[in-house]
Amino acid sequence: MGFGIIEGNRTVLICGGSICGLEEMARRADSIQLPKELVADLLESSLRFQEVAESLEVQLDKKTVKRLKIGGKELKKRQYKVASSREDIDRILS
Repeated sequence: MGFGIIEGNRTVLICGGSICGLEEMARRADSIQLPKELVADLLESSLRFQEVAESLEVQLDKKTVKRLKIGGKELKKRQYKVASSREDIDRILS
């Protein structure tokens, strides 16, 4: 099943990861049209869910969590180095 979006003066159907035009929508018996606001809310919620899932994935990685804690402490103590060019970065990391 797809989502119908009205963009300007044309209706677009998103179906199975691809975007179909109005003619494709007319050919598809299993398509529906949804209000633009609903589709926008669904997309926004989906993006928020994706951000949360990615955050949880990072938090579940114990090495990453440990490094983030160390980095937070270093930042508070101002124990960091500043690089303004690629060469500076290479020099600091070597």
